Amino acid sequence: EQCHQRNQQHQQGGCCCKNYKRKPNIILITLGTLDNIYLRVGLEVLYTKDMMKQSSYRRNPLVIGLLLCDVVSSFLPSWIPGAVTSVAPPELNKFTSQIDTVVNARLNIGLISDQLFVIDNFQFQLCNDPLQRTSDDSNNNDAARIPLPGVDGPRPNLSSGPHRIDVINNGSFINMDGLQTVQLKHGVWELVWNLDGLAGLIICGFQLDQDAHRNDAILEKGNLYLTFPIWSTKALQEKQVEKQKAELKYKEYETERNLQLEKLKETPNLLKKAMYFRQAFKAVEDMDNTGFHLMVNLPSEEEVLDIGGNGVGDEGLLKMVKTGTLWSKTGSFRSNDGKQKLIGTASLL
Repeated sequence: EQCHQRNQQHQQGGCCCKNYKRKPNIILITLGTLDNIYLRVGLEVLYTKDMMKQSSYRRNPLVIGLLLCDVVSSFLPSWIPGAVTSVAPPELNKFTSQIDTVVNARLNIGLISDQLFVIDNFQFQLCNDPLQRTSDDSNNNDAARIPLPGVDGPRPNLSSGPHRIDVINNGSFINMDGLQTVQLKHGVWELVWNLDGLAGLIICGFQLDQDAHRNDAILEKGNLYLTFPIWSTKALQEKQVEKQKAELKYKEYETERNLQLEKLKETPNLLKKAMYFRQAFKAVEDMDNTGFHLMVNLPSEEEVLDIGGNGVGDEGLLKMVKTGTLWSKTGSFRSNDGKQKLIGTASLL
C-alpha cells in the first residue's frame, strides 16, 4: 500500500526521486512443502533509483529470494526460525516395543557386479532394550555408542531412540586366503517414522575394526549402517489393494494404446492417422493418471518379513522390507560434516 501511494505521488509530481529513501518492504510467503517441513521465508523487495528512471514511472521490484534445493528426509535442522518440523506418529513407542526379532542378513559389498563380494551368515537380534540417547561418553556412565542419523541428527523427535543389537553370528566370506570372518561390533538400532509417512525406517549401526578385502573390493573399517523400510501391516495391505486396482486400469489403457497404434500403422488415410494418434496419446495420459508408475516399488508380500507381533491380531505386526542399503558415515549427523558413502545392499533371508 505504501508503494502504491508513493507511485501515485511520483506520477503527480508530489515527490522527488533524488529524495526517495530506499526502504525495504518485507513480504512473507509460504514456499510449499519440503518433506513435510513448512518454511515461511521473508523476501526483501528493494527499489533503486535506476528503476525509477523508466518512462512509465513504474517501479519494478528487485526480489532477493531464497533458492531451496531438495531437502533429504530427516536432515533439515528444527532450530531454523519459522520452520515447523513434522512429528513422529503416536504409535512409535508401540511399534518399537514389538520389535524383538532375530534376522539373518547378507551384505553385498560393491556397486559393480564384477567387483562384488558377499558377506553371508550374518545373524543378529534387534532387542527392545533402550540405550542412552546421547552418543558421547561425557558422563562416563556407559561406553560411547555409535551415532545414529535419527536420534543424533537434527530431528531426534522422529526417532524411537537407540536400542541394543546382539550379534549372534558374525558374517563371513571366502577369498584367496580361505574363509574370513567379519566382526561387526557395538550394534545399535533405531526406528525413524514420520507421522505423515506410510512407512518408517529401521537403521542399524555397527562398528568394523579392520578392513575386509576380497580381490579389488574393500569394506573399509569404521561405522557401517544398514537401512530397511518398515511398514505397518494395515497400511501396506491398503496400498497393495490400491496398487492392484491401479494396475488393472493401467493394463486396460495400455491395451487401448497398443490397439490405436496398430490402427495408425495400418491405415493409409492421413486424417485417420491423426485421429488414431490422438486416441493413442489420450490412452498414454490415462495410463499416467492411474498413478501405477508411482507404486512400482511398493513391496509385495514375498518381499517383506514379519517382525514384532506383540499387538492384537495381524494389525500388531510390522512388515520389514527384505532389501535395504549398506552405507558408511564419518563425522556428525547433526552438522552433516564428514562423508557419507553408499557401499552396497543388504538382504534379509
